[in-house]
Amino acid sequence: MIKNTIHSVLKTTHSLVKSWRSLAIFAGLYALLLGALYGFIATREATLKQVLLTLLFAASAPVIFFLLQATIIDRAQHDRIDWYRALRDSCKLALLTLPVILASFALASVISRWQTHFPVPRVSQPPAQLSVQLPGGYPAPPNQAATPTAPKPRPMHWPTVVFGTLRLLLFGIALPLTMIQLWIEFARNDLIKLVRGGPRSILKKLTAALSNAFAPQSVLVYSVGLFIFAFLPYVLLFVRTPLKGTRSEIGIFTTRLALVFVFTLLGWVITLTTLAKTNEGFVIENPEPESEECA
Repeated sequence: MIKNTIHSVLKTTHSLVKSWRSLAIFAGLYALLLGALYGFIATREATLKQVLLTLLFAASAPVIFFLLQATIIDRAQHDRIDWYRALRDSCKLALLTLPVILASFALASVISRWQTHFPVPRVSQPPAQLSVQLPGGYPAPPNQAATPTAPKPRPMHWPTVVFGTLRLLLFGIALPLTMIQLWIEFARNDLIKLVRGGPRSILKKLTAALSNAFAPQSVLVYSVGLFIFAFLPYVLLFVRTPLKGTRSEIGIFTTRLALVFVFTLLGWVITLTTLAKTNEGFVIENPEPESEECA
C-alpha cells in the first residue's frame, strides 16, 4: 500500500513537471487568488471606490478558488483543460462545498460546548516571600534570607490534548478529504440528472465518496500532500535563522516566500490530481503517458 502510494505520487509529479503549460495555468490562477485575498485584506473601506473594490476582491476570491480546483480535477480526469467544462464544474464544487462548511461550523460548535465541561483547573501559586530584615532596616545575611521557591510546573490537562487532537483529525484530515472526494465524485456527473434520480442515487454517490475519502490509500496520499503543502511552508515561514544584515534578511525572506508559493501550489496540485486519478484507477493501471494538450 505504501509503495503503491509513493509510486502514484511520484508518477503524478513527473507528469505535472512535463506538462509545463498546465503548471503555468495553475500558477497563474493561484497567483490571482493570492492577489485577490491580499487586495481584500489591504484595501481600506474609506471611500465608495474602496468599498466597491473590497467587495470585488471578496467576490472574485471564491470564484478563482473553485475555478482552480475545477481545472486541476478536469486535467486529472480528461488529460486536458476544457475551460467551459471547468467553469461549469466550478459551480458544482461551490455547491458541494456549502454542506461541508455548514458541517464544519456545526462540529466546531459541538466540540466547543463539549470542551466547556472539562475546564482547565487553576493552579494556585504560593505567595511571594519577602526577604528577612534585621531590626533597624538592615538586610539579613544571604544565609539568613528567605529562599525563594520555584513555581510548580503546570500539570498536563489531558482533555485539552484530546480536544486539540480531535480538531486536527476532523478539520485537518477528515473534512478536507470528504470535500475533495465529493468534488471528484460529483464533478463528472450531471447534478440535475442526479437529483432527478432520487434519494437512492444521491445516497449511492455519497456513500462512494465517503468510502473513497477514508480508504487507506486516499489517507496516505493526503498525508504526503499535507506534508508538502502545509508542513514545509509552515517551517519555511515561521522557523527563523539568525542572520546579520538587512540585505541578507530581505533576500532570505523573498526566497522563503517563493518556496512557500511553490510548495503550496505543487503539493495541493499533486494531492488533488493523485486522488482523482487513483479513484479512476489511472495512476497504477494506465502506463501510457498523459497528453499535455490544454484548451
